Amino acid sequence: MAKRKKNKFAFPVGVIAMILAVIGLITVIKFGINGVKNLTDNSVKKSEYEAFLTPVVMFDPDPFDDLTQAEVPQLVNSAVWALLKSDKGTEGYSYSDGGIIVPQEDIEKYFVELFGREIDISTMHSSIDMSDYDITYDPALKSYILPITGIDSAYTPKVYDIDKQGSSVILTVGYIGAKAWAQNENGELTAPDPDKIMKITLRESSGEMYISSIQNADSQEVIAVVSERSEEVTEEATEAATEEATGEIITTAVEVTDEDGEAVTDEDGNAVTEFVAVDEELTETETEEEL
Repeated sequence: MAKRKKNKFAFPVGVIAMILAVIGLITVIKFGINGVKNLTDNSVKKSEYEAFLTPVVMFDPDPFDDLTQAEVPQLVNSAVWALLKSDKGTEGYSYSDGGIIVPQEDIEKYFVELFGREIDISTMHSSIDMSDYDITYDPALKSYILPITGIDSAYTPKVYDIDKQGSSVILTVGYIGAKAWAQNENGELTAPDPDKIMKITLRESSGEMYISSIQNADSQEVIAVVSERSEEVTEEATEAATEEATGEIITTAVEVTDEDGEAVTDEDGNAVTEFVAVDEELTETETEEEL
């Protein structure tokens, strides 16, 4: 029998194939890790944007394509609530019969953080009528008099999508009715469908983002959000049903035995049984074996 001629290229080719396989595996693992990381980062970013937008969305300012078209008193009101919701809050401010006295410079600081410097707010201070409450501006004190009574906000923001375009970020934001939140059977708060969807554009200035426009979302964007909400509700219902099913305790009757493993009987000679919890998967397996 003729000897098989060894292929001198077989070993190098095999080594190369193994190297490529390892590289491919590393790439897949890296891709999976990056995917999970991006998903987590995106979720964190949404939460950060929601916190940033809260004092603005609270009282639903009128839409505007750019800041020159915005209702400045509504924006100042947002700056007031950004201050009130900050860690400092009203700490350190004086009180009068009308309310809390806050220097205009402090309001200007939060105004710039929210809406940048396109509007020179220092020349536009005035009293604000928000229908449910009034914010009085005192030019002599160069301060705002803020109401002490609590105010219910109209909406809370829910960021559904983040679209980066150059130095701008366009957010798809749901306005969730503050009184529409409900508790499920487990006592957990469940988010309702948004009352409306808005597009909020952020621009960058000196490394900081500010709100440059608030616009109504188009019909396709609204449909996309409604579809996403429907999927979330379905997933939550499925998870709840699974938890309820797995939480159910299954029991079965087994004979009681003594130390020698012999069945224990009662006075009439009948075997004594007791009910014990069993694993559901084990029960299914035993049933199949019996069949």
